[in-house]
Amino acid sequence: MNIDFESRNITRRSFLKGAGVVGAAGLLSACGGSKSNNSGSTAASGAQAPNSTGATPLKEYISWESANREIESWNMLYSQQAIDFNVTTNIIDGLISFDNYGKPVPALAKSWEHNEDSTVWTFHLRDDVDWVDMNGEVQDHLTSKDFLVGFEWVLNAKKNQAANTSMPSTTVVGAADYYDKTYGMDDAAGEALTYEDMLAAGVGIDAPDDYTVVYTCINPCPYFDTVASYVCCYPAPPALVEKLGVEGFRGVDYTQQWCCGPYLIEEFVADNSKRFIPNPHYYAADECSRFERVSLSMITDLTVGYQLYQNRELDELELSESTLTTITSDTSNAYNDQLCEKRPTKYAYDFHFNFYCLNSDGTPNENWNKAVANRAFRRCFQEGLNLIPYYARFNKINPLKCENNYYTMKGVCYNSKGTDYVDLVAKELGIDGEKYDGETMVHLRKSTADSIAALKKQAMDELTAIGVTFPVHCYHYIKSGDTTALDTATVLKQCFSDSLGDDFVVLDIGTYVSSLYKEVRNVQLHSILQNGWGADFGDPVNFLGQEVLSDDNAYYAQTTSWIAAVEKDPQDYQKELLADYQEFTDLVTEAKAIVTDTDARYAAFAKAEASMLNNALCIPCLYEVLWCLTHVNEYTKINAMYGPCNYKAVNWETRQGDGYTTEEYEAFSAAFNAATKA
Repeated sequence: MNIDFESRNITRRSFLKGAGVVGAAGLLSACGGSKSNNSGSTAASGAQAPNSTGATPLKEYISWESANREIESWNMLYSQQAIDFNVTTNIIDGLISFDNYGKPVPALAKSWEHNEDSTVWTFHLRDDVDWVDMNGEVQDHLTSKDFLVGFEWVLNAKKNQAANTSMPSTTVVGAADYYDKTYGMDDAAGEALTYEDMLAAGVGIDAPDDYTVVYTCINPCPYFDTVASYVCCYPAPPALVEKLGVEGFRGVDYTQQWCCGPYLIEEFVADNSKRFIPNPHYYAADECSRFERVSLSMITDLTVGYQLYQNRELDELELSESTLTTITSDTSNAYNDQLCEKRPTKYAYDFHFNFYCLNSDGTPNENWNKAVANRAFRRCFQEGLNLIPYYARFNKINPLKCENNYYTMKGVCYNSKGTDYVDLVAKELGIDGEKYDGETMVHLRKSTADSIAALKKQAMDELTAIGVTFPVHCYHYIKSGDTTALDTATVLKQCFSDSLGDDFVVLDIGTYVSSLYKEVRNVQLHSILQNGWGADFGDPVNFLGQEVLSDDNAYYAQTTSWIAAVEKDPQDYQKELLADYQEFTDLVTEAKAIVTDTDARYAAFAKAEASMLNNALCIPCLYEVLWCLTHVNEYTKINAMYGPCNYKAVNWETRQGDGYTTEEYEAFSAAFNAATKA
């Protein structure tokens, strides 16, 4: 990787020094980067390159999606959901991709650089990229104008409805002002604006020629390359936008979508299946390997998935607790030596409280709202929940590898000494000396039965005084008919009961039909919602900025915790809650203001995150560290902490026949860790 691609003023990842080390499996670079080991003819045909172990690779890859994770939007500029990006990343590329080590590599941009203080970033585009429809017909040529059109779409509140606006608004000159301008317009006037209007308004993006895009930042922004990897900086084909109109482009479906990525959608049957085939006009066809076909089936139960894997109808399967038990309890099971522990996904999962919960008739759920506004009540969750049985649903063999004690994901950014930002948070929380021991959760090593009982009594006394009745009912929703989700929720319910007592709080399991967001979150029926945030760019504000007060772009504050709704009309019992949120918000604001000293910035954000967690405004829940049966070496997959491209099916090492063994996967892991920690 050319040093110009990396920030000179920030150490995001100390392991990059060693990223040239090749692991046991022959790790490959991402599409759009340097040449892989594939011949051009092989890559262009859509077939996979030979595997480094000598095995025959898969030509077609068959996998699965959970039935509760159906794609909801085909528009990458509009969506903020991983369930969408997991699909659309295979049909549309951005400026930058990443390799299997997490290093940025070229995609639509062949190179990039920044000025001395990292305020101006220049991206040089490839000149061989075409937009292709789903029939494989070339529709237009991609130029820098497409990035202007895409950026205006993102920043225009009447077009994009505030989706994906937070990153450019906080980093790019004039972006926030343009958003505010469009927000105040009537719909017709806002929708009529063009990229020329955006440029005239002074937004810091420019296209000096057909193949150059320049962004000007408000302040020094050494991590802007990670911002540019996110969908807020993706292109939009002007001709398609004009053809479909604002409403049509916002709701574009796969039959209308134009592509510039490695695959096209061959088939899509909602709640059933998806099939991708190689894009015949893909610009990087000679630089990467692809499958001849990628097939995804929706399944409701991982037990069913296990049967499909045994029948060779799946090439990869994450294993439920019950299936792991089935395999590990029988030494004669054929898959005993093929159990593979995956590396953690890029998402840090949390339990988000809903501070403005509504009943099904739209009236406030006052009993819950009063209870959750109480700091002692929330801290009972933070300090008293023993989630080990819950973790075992995801990783029965090593459940505590799933423990998460932070809001920000590990590995997002590092200070100048190479210290992970979350280690700074750990020090602020007083848990920096606590390490994984495989036996006890970190917060339960600090808490005692007496201290948790004292918190519980305090909460019950304070809340009884304002009319709260016990037990408090806590509403948690799963998809109707999803037996795996029901089993997992039932275990979580028991964790609540065992840890906090049925006299205090009871977890009630509700169901939705098709969309958690539309049927539950958006109508505020949940008491808690477990969801995860993956880094969109390499700075803590990417996480903490989602939770602050008085910011329309604070995604979770506006849509999940609903603290924004509380802020508009607080009740007396919510004043302490708002004071806690204000303390956190002020600390985030102070950290954001530090723009020239990265170490000081991260230290300040660590104080803000510690405030959030000490006041239990959100409860860190888990990391996904799953076990699988697989014909894919995931250490050859894109490993991006930022952006949407982790599920892009290029350059994967695979093999036919039996799946990879436990021993092989341990070797892959060891080689990867050696390379990334060098």
